[in-house]
Amino acid sequence: MVGIALGFFDGIHIGHQKVIQNIYSNESFLVTFDTSPKIFFKNLTNCLLTSNHEKLEIIKSLFPELKVEFLIFKNIHNLSAEEFIKYLKSLIDFNAVSVGYDFKFGKNAEGNIKTLKKLSKIYKFELIVQEPVYYKQKIVHSTLIRSYLINHPHKLEDVSLMLNRHYSITGIVVEGQKIGRKIGFPTANILVPQYKIIPYFGIYKANVYILNDPTNKKYEGLLYIGPRPVINNYQISTEVWIRNFNQEIYYQPIKVELVKFIRKIKNFKSLKSMVKQIEKDIELAFN
Repeated sequence: MVGIALGFFDGIHIGHQKVIQNIYSNESFLVTFDTSPKIFFKNLTNCLLTSNHEKLEIIKSLFPELKVEFLIFKNIHNLSAEEFIKYLKSLIDFNAVSVGYDFKFGKNAEGNIKTLKKLSKIYKFELIVQEPVYYKQKIVHSTLIRSYLINHPHKLEDVSLMLNRHYSITGIVVEGQKIGRKIGFPTANILVPQYKIIPYFGIYKANVYILNDPTNKKYEGLLYIGPRPVINNYQISTEVWIRNFNQEIYYQPIKVELVKFIRKIKNFKSLKSMVKQIEKDIELAFN
């Protein structure tokens, strides 16, 4: 059976994983899009749980035999529902399609499950519709996970359980103002894509991976997300202090997993008072 799992799959949460499991074999495909409709039509920022690279890495780790196809969204967004299925058939000779219960497709999202059922008879494929997956009486959905990350930091454990992994931020380390180095807590400043969800401002216990390191060693750290008012810099910063680490990693990619929310951000009158708070944060996170 050549099956395809079809959807945008932002986050690859436990509901998405069920959609994929329904057709998973060494002949199966995941078909998704290179651009989110939210970005394509509305140019939204801070709206995605996973970049294409992150999505691909998560899929590879969970479903190593799955083949992944990214369709160019600008080339297909004007196709009608039937034209889209016809186009898919020209790319992959599939005989089964797995989708989520709320899947929409075609120009202006005109197609839904009812449409897909009709088309399955015309184009001769089995349709598998994954019913909602629940967590604590709520349907697991990318929208719910985004809301928890942005507005409810104490629900970080719930986010991890719905994703079946820690939420992570992958980006390139760039040079900052080196304030952390001066006070004894050097941090890696992460350049994050503007469409990536930036969680609630605060301090998080984190796992850190230097992606160019072939050993895939896991480091512990503290992640800071928010402005830096103590040094009169209100630009949003995403930076991580890495425990027992002293290597230069400028312009290297790193992945930071959010393990636990420690506290909200504070304003400090001086660098000295900030250092005292950092020492408390470290004790709270690692003792």
